[in-house]
Amino acid sequence: MTFLLKVRKKRIIEKLITLPRDMEMPSFPCFMVDISSCKSDLIGDFLHERPNNNWLMLADYAALTNHQLWTAWLFSQRAFATGRALARSLDAEFLRYIAGTHHVSEAFKKVGIQKSHDKAWIVNLPEYEEKEGEVYPIFDLNQSKEIVSKISQKLGIQPIDGIPKITPHGLEKLGIEVSDLDDNVEDIIIGFTISSDLNS
Repeated sequence: MTFLLKVRKKRIIEKLITLPRDMEMPSFPCFMVDISSCKSDLIGDFLHERPNNNWLMLADYAALTNHQLWTAWLFSQRAFATGRALARSLDAEFLRYIAGTHHVSEAFKKVGIQKSHDKAWIVNLPEYEEKEGEVYPIFDLNQSKEIVSKISQKLGIQPIDGIPKITPHGLEKLGIEVSDLDDNVEDIIIGFTISSDLNS
């Protein structure tokens, strides 16, 4: 099934913050993999095998919510569309927003893959269409899964079940301070993602 999702540029962030959890946004195309048995140059091999720079690997703790991922995707696409991107490629710009930082190098340190990691996300950043000020993300979830399966086989890693989840560990690693894991946490995460353009 191919998703063709209508998203208003000026309203998506409001929606992500205010709409209930069962809003119309589909699951973001990210797929957890077990990388514990990988002994090779994982990132180098992944960059060689991925179809294009719309694919990236992300630390397992860094993907906290579906809304967080869509927000980072929208801001990354908008940054490149307006010539304001700080990174040279879309994947790096996305990492920068997830990490909540103005610095690309810091983003790789915070949310990139490290040798000590046992799990990771393979992320597919969807293409999009824009019509009359509205953004239409386009992706085929089944096709993305097939690509992840092929990449995993070539890299000797294993796809496993997993969905983005808010955890104290993830919040701590990203540098998001909260007193309680209540209904306001997701709003704080979204604000942290958006603040990437301000944090130096």
